[in-house]
Amino acid sequence: MNNNLMFSSKDQTWETPIEFFNKVNEEFKFDIDVCAVDETAKYSNYYTPEVDGLKQEWKGVCWMNPPYVRQIGKWIEKAYNESVKGATVVCLIPARTDTKYWHEFIFPYASEIRFIKGRLKFGNSDNSAPFPSALVILSNKIKELNVTVMSK
Repeated sequence: MNNNLMFSSKDQTWETPIEFFNKVNEEFKFDIDVCAVDETAKYSNYYTPEVDGLKQEWKGVCWMNPPYVRQIGKWIEKAYNESVKGATVVCLIPARTDTKYWHEFIFPYASEIRFIKGRLKFGNSDNSAPFPSALVILSNKIKELNVTVMSK
């Protein structure tokens, strides 16, 4: 496994494994993918970098697999802000619980955190990611935090 590539910022699309997405979509029934590119979009309604999901209003049930670079904190903050306004945002992110955005927007405000057992294989990669992942649900409809472990 080439960790240099996986930790570099050259390609940060981290395409969601389709089987995992379908499982989560079956439960949540997404209205929009707020952070996608044409090649990796998992839903027919989505925002591309050209549209800039950070500048759009999010409504309904939103899927978010953000770029895993320094901007990830901005995406988490946006997800939180949109959840306050009524959207439900389901975020697939690295389980880096020591980061500022986890302490500012996830631990205090998430409705649910699902730590994913094992490591996901993103896109067409032969190898699993070098980091654990979590599914974070931000919604003002659920007031009590629920933390679980889920299978891939």
